[in-house]
Amino acid sequence: MAILTLPLVLVVVLLELAVGGAFLMWILDRTRQAPAGFLKLVAAVNAVAAALAFALLPALPRGQSAEAVRLNTGALESLGLVVPIVLVLLVAQLLAAFLPFRAPRDLTGVGVLLVGSAALLVAAVARPEPEAPYDVFALIALPLGALALGGTNGAMLLGHWYLVTPKLSPAPLQRAALIVAAAVALQAGLVAVTLARGDLLGVDTSLSVAIAIRIGVGIVMTFGLVIAGWWTARMNTQSSTGLLYVGLGTVLAGELAARVIYYLTGAAV
Repeated sequence: MAILTLPLVLVVVLLELAVGGAFLMWILDRTRQAPAGFLKLVAAVNAVAAALAFALLPALPRGQSAEAVRLNTGALESLGLVVPIVLVLLVAQLLAAFLPFRAPRDLTGVGVLLVGSAALLVAAVARPEPEAPYDVFALIALPLGALALGGTNGAMLLGHWYLVTPKLSPAPLQRAALIVAAAVALQAGLVAVTLARGDLLGVDTSLSVAIAIRIGVGIVMTFGLVIAGWWTARMNTQSSTGLLYVGLGTVLAGELAARVIYYLTGAAV
């Protein structure tokens, strides 16, 4: 049955990457310190991620397949409608990144954040927990994942500009790292609440590896790497970028494991 949820897991992780990256781009653009080339690159990566999520929509479980794994079929239908809108807005944000004016970037950025957040909330409601579909901890799990995954990817991409332009202020890179660190810290709190509520009690032992990856790799290792990246950014941006590269791998592993657990058990991790 687990294989039936795989397309949904991939769609959600790609959405997290795109929406979280768009948020970081919007935040850093408002500081007027982000390089123009970085804004174009991260916008392109976000649009590609959303396009891949859109391409996977036909593979989402529907009808009896969705019911077999206790997914919310209505939420899945809604997700199929909102993802194309997110894609259109991300393409618009990409086009706006090539304009010399900031206003179009601000406008499209706000649109992406609003609709993207709605898409993540709809995806959150699709979890197999019909008795409490709107549990607040479940609803914030995916937006936090977006900040962690999309933020780490954006920070890693930003680090490349310091390799060719070492005189850039380290402030944007440090700010990006702190955003990710805050998101991961909140994820740790979310997992603690889930454990305290007993939501993972009785979970199939086959998911123990996924739980270990989520906590040990996706949270503990990622937090350490991102904090180290923030600290070293003041002294050596090349080292900071390398740490963020590794951090992207750990946060991606953690998010994949978390979404597998989420859509098989309904537990907010």
